[in-house]
Order: sequence, then C-alpha cells, then structure tokens
Amino acid sequence: EEVCIISSMMKSPLVPLVSCLFVWGGISSSAAAFSHGATSFISPAVSVSQQHEIISRRGAVHHFSGKRTNELCKLRMTSTMVENDITIKSRRHALGSRRLATALAGAGIFLCTLLKSNAAIAKTAAVTTVSTAAAPVLLPPMHKILLACLLPTLLGFYKSEYGVSYGYGTAMAASSYLILASISQSAGLPLALSFASFTKPAAILSSLTATVNSLRTLLPASLPAVHAFALFFYGTRLDLFLLYRELCLPRFRAMRERIEDRAKKQGSRLKRTPFLLSCTFLYFCMVCPVLVTTKLCEGMSMSCAVGLGGGLVSFLEQSLRLSVILALSGFLLGAVGDLNKSIGKMLKGEDTLITGGIFRFFRHPNYTGEVIGWSSSCLAAFLAVALKAVTDTSSNGGLHIWKSMAGFLSLSVMGVTGISFVLGTATAGLEFRQQEKYGDSEEYKQWVKKSWVGFKMGKQKKAESENIQETTEE
Repeated sequence: EEVCIISSMMKSPLVPLVSCLFVWGGISSSAAAFSHGATSFISPAVSVSQQHEIISRRGAVHHFSGKRTNELCKLRMTSTMVENDITIKSRRHALGSRRLATALAGAGIFLCTLLKSNAAIAKTAAVTTVSTAAAPVLLPPMHKILLACLLPTLLGFYKSEYGVSYGYGTAMAASSYLILASISQSAGLPLALSFASFTKPAAILSSLTATVNSLRTLLPASLPAVHAFALFFYGTRLDLFLLYRELCLPRFRAMRERIEDRAKKQGSRLKRTPFLLSCTFLYFCMVCPVLVTTKLCEGMSMSCAVGLGGGLVSFLEQSLRLSVILALSGFLLGAVGDLNKSIGKMLKGEDTLITGGIFRFFRHPNYTGEVIGWSSSCLAAFLAVALKAVTDTSSNGGLHIWKSMAGFLSLSVMGVTGISFVLGTATAGLEFRQQEKYGDSEEYKQWVKKSWVGFKMGKQKKAESENIQETTEE
C-alpha cells in the first residue's frame, strides 16, 4: 500500500507544480528583494507625499529669518530624522524579502530532494516487498539468543537491582532484535543498526533512517516480524524509562541503594549467581514464542482478506494475528501507564495519587499491560503450531509438528507463568501500599470502585521481592 501511495504521489501533476511554485517564488522574491534593496541603499524609497513634505520643509527653512534660528534647527533635524527612518524601514524590508526568498528557494530544493529520495525508496520497496515471503528465515543460533539473555543479566553482579531492571529490558530487546534482524535479512531488507554504527556519530542518523524504512516495509508483510518487534519495543522502552527514573528521580536512586544494601548483607556477590541464572532462564523462556512464530509463520502477513466465517484455517489465522496485535497493545498499555504517572507526579508532586488518564480504568496499567502482552505472546505460539498442524497434509495429521514444537511450547508456558507470578505478586504489594497510604481518602475509595485492579496474586501485605520487578508505578 505504501508503494502504491508513493508511486501515485510521484505521478500526480500537483507535485512538480508545487515544487516549481516554491522555486519560482524564491527566485521572484530574490529578484524583488535585490531590486528593492539596491534602490533602498542608493536612494531611499520615499513616497511622493513624503518627498513633497521634505521639499516644503527645506524650502521653509531657507525663508526663515535669522531670528528664528531655533525653529530652523528643529526643522532641519525633523527632516533628517524622517529621511533616516524611511531608509531604515526600506533596508529592513529588503532584508526580510531576501530572507523570505531564501526560505522559499530552500523549501523548493528540499521538496525536490525529498521527492527523489521517496522515489528511490518506492523503487526499493517495490522490489523487496515481492521477495518478503520467498526466502526461508534462518533463525539465529540458540547460543546467541542465550548470550543475549545472559550478558545483560550479569549487571546484577554490579548492582543487584540491575539484573532485573536493565538486565530484563536489555535481554528482551537484544534477543528479539537478533530474531528481527534474521527475518529482515531473509526478506532482503537488512536492518542497518549495529554496534559499529553507534561508534560513528555521523552514521547514526543514516542507520536509523535506513532501519525505519526497512521496518515500514517489513512489518505489514510479516507476522513474525511484528511479534519480534513487540518484544524489541518493550525492552527498549523499559530501558529508557528506567534510565529516566535513575537520572531524574532521586528517590529511585535511594531505593536502588537500599536494595543493594540488603543484597550485600546476604554475603558476597557470587552468591547472586543462582538467582541471576534463573532470571536468564526466565528471559529465554519469554522469547521462545517468537522463535515458534518465526519458524512456522515465515510467509504470513498481518493483512487479512477473509472474514471469520472462512472455516477453521481462517479462524486460526485471524486469532493468530489478533494475539500478536494484543501482545503489542499490552506493551503499549504499560508504556502509556508509566508515561501517565510520570507526568502526573511531575506536575502534582511525588505523593499525589494519580487517578486520571488511563488510570481511570486500570489501577496498575503497566503490570496489567505486561500480563496481557506476555500471555498473548504465548498464545500466539500455540495458535501458530495449531495452524501449521491443520494445514499439514502428511499422513499423521500434523502430530509431528506438535512434537517438534513441544519443547519451545513448554518453555513458553514456563516463561508466561513465571513473569505472571512476579507481576501478580507485585500488583498485590502495590495494592497494599496504596491502601495503606491513601485508604482514608474519598478519592481513593471512589477510584477503587470504578477501576480494575488487574491480575493480582494473593493478599500479601508487602512486596516480597521489591528487587524483582522495578518497572513499577511507585
């Protein structure tokens, strides 16, 4: 669709017309500014009435007698000031005209350049979109994905809280990016982002632009790419939010230090190894659904041409697309919740109870959004296997597909179960703290009646693992 839109734009007669108007306007304004500026500097642009006024005043000066010396001087000064004022205004007008001319000419040149670049993008997209589903996707080796989950988690040896905050977000972003890069490479749209591109400041902008253009073409044509992008978005957004909190909010730095002090009291840093390895395993399990959809749905796009009444295959296809969209929507809900609360507390104070915006409907939108996102991601893996088994034409009716994917499906269930437990217990702890802090206010009571708590585990009185999930609203 984007290729068709760009192509139609390039064929429209209005585009070159607008571009020519911009350039012509710049040239004509430049000529006007030049002629007007030359006139203003050689002889000021004085109107006929103003010239008559100056001549009459000068003539009156010569007819005054010597006894009116003071009035003569005043008239001379007045005539000089009028001439100077007219000269200044003319020069300012000429300068403004030249600036307008420069802006119009620059806009025309920019528009022409943009059209040329859009034409090149359209040609590239037209060629590569056709081959999106042609080449098989070569998944990255498992040891690379495991390393992408392990290495960020090792930050927990430096600061205990980092293993489950920055380690969590970076593991999700890095592992999903490896999968997304493999999908884009097989589609002929390689992502330009790499570690080398960030070591050269001049290449960062061009790499980002090329990556965005590749994603704009790839995502509508590939369901696995959207699934991987959802996790990449979540991890990147989480890291940026955590960095903002640490740099701008002193109370979160103090909380991190309290967590670190408790960790140090438990012994040496090496004692954190079992916990960090278990976190690594959990992160890998959470990425497994993307591996399943990438392996089984490599030729499936996000566009659907058949309604829900097209039989079992159509139902499974639509459900699979919906589950991927729900995964991305859940992560977006969490992002909106964090942004809503950060802005609210910044404007109204750190101790303010935020009940507006998205919090009118969800009391803990970031926890609720994550549970929706990870549950939908796991569901997408099961739907992908079911769809592949139904469309399989072998004699065993697709049973071998379920057997081959059983390991990944089991890990996917373990991942969503583990993270849901963490989020559920964190929700219960945050509920208790809010009730303890705001429970006596009428605003809190009305808010609790009208909003949804989300997915909560038990009725604990405090968060048992304050250092497990630090993406919180508190």
